[in-house]
Amino acid sequence: MKRLKDNSKSVEAGDIFFAIPCADGSEKAHALEALEKGASSIVSSLPAPKEFEDKWAQVNDVIFTRYLFAKENFNNPFSKLNCHAVTGSNGKTSCAFMMNSVLREAGKKTALLSTIYNLIDTKKEEAHLTTPGFLELYEFAAKAVEAGCTELVMEVSSHALAQGRVMGIPYKTALFTNLSHDHLDYHGQMENYYQAKKLLFISELLGKGIGFINIDNSYGNRLYGELFFRERIGISKKQFKCENTETGIRIDNINVSLFGEHNIENAMLIIEWARELGLAETVLTEALGKISVPGRFEVVYNKDGKRAIVDYAHTPDALERTLAAARKICKGNLLLVFGCGGDRDKTKRPEMGAIAEKMADKIWLSSDNPRTENPAQILSDVEAGMSSAKYKKQIDRKKAIKAAASELQSNDILVVAGKGHETYQIIGKEKIHFSDKEELMEAF
Repeated sequence: MKRLKDNSKSVEAGDIFFAIPCADGSEKAHALEALEKGASSIVSSLPAPKEFEDKWAQVNDVIFTRYLFAKENFNNPFSKLNCHAVTGSNGKTSCAFMMNSVLREAGKKTALLSTIYNLIDTKKEEAHLTTPGFLELYEFAAKAVEAGCTELVMEVSSHALAQGRVMGIPYKTALFTNLSHDHLDYHGQMENYYQAKKLLFISELLGKGIGFINIDNSYGNRLYGELFFRERIGISKKQFKCENTETGIRIDNINVSLFGEHNIENAMLIIEWARELGLAETVLTEALGKISVPGRFEVVYNKDGKRAIVDYAHTPDALERTLAAARKICKGNLLLVFGCGGDRDKTKRPEMGAIAEKMADKIWLSSDNPRTENPAQILSDVEAGMSSAKYKKQIDRKKAIKAAASELQSNDILVVAGKGHETYQIIGKEKIHFSDKEELMEAF
């Protein structure tokens, strides 16, 4: 088996390097760097420099050539797996965990690619991206096949779709959760973001597979209408008997150990998906009754009538849904610690500030992952959407969590939003250990 690379930083002697075209035209520099590190061959759409003609193959389409090489090199692993995808702005991780749990309860051996971590059967691997790079995907799939897995569940990001990172994966099923304001720093506008998501359903990726679409949001309803040529199932809460309970939610007498209206929408997709696959109701009951998703409305403190919840909500829609879910079970004040990430879409910051002000009783604005931006400026951007004086600013997230925890009274709920499962904070270009869950436990 040959070693294939498309990142010049990871090239080792003897590797075949694919110089993927770059918006800034830097692919030649990456190819030369790969050669310096000992690459045996370069595949590029550019003509070969004279001194490297013996190691340079010029092709019309590097991305398609990379696909052909990967398919051959890894023995076409995706053809040996039933592949199931989920995409959308919010709910991808929760849906992926539910899908994996249901399939395992049904006796299937599964692999999982998620934002939180990856699994091959029960072996856990660190996740670096929501959807890994193209070659990493093929390598992962090959390992899953070797381990005896027959099912692959994966989150598919808009970035991965736009960049062709999932080329050649024949999905048996694909789920669409919703679409809301996010990633506009990359896509520019919502229409581009939507069209990227749509690629999962209109390209050869879905093939003869089935699309499961939440039509209780405008983009889902639009997608369902535009896919008239494709086998798809539109899913709405109107089709189910749904209710909130003390321990989560209930859909058609199936108890799901997750909270909130947003998880009703997620779970209804999974229930319809499982029924279409012919899985027994007892499988759903067992799998969903004990499901938990790290950092997704995760209760990390529950004592003396006080509760503290960690959630990954980092978009306006997700924050609103999380606070709405907390409000439904909150008998006292709803407290909130949140911020916004640096070097990312700035336009959502005031919108999130307005939502926080409308839905929470006490607010601490704090750092999320400021990256290379000034944390104080990020908080000022959030403040632009707020008008009342019911919030405090504390850039140090540890101190903000501690201050909020100290004010929590009986019947109150504290939501710490934005980072969820993450165990790090990015300040400048440094990644330091930081866990909202650990900080809450220490504060209490």
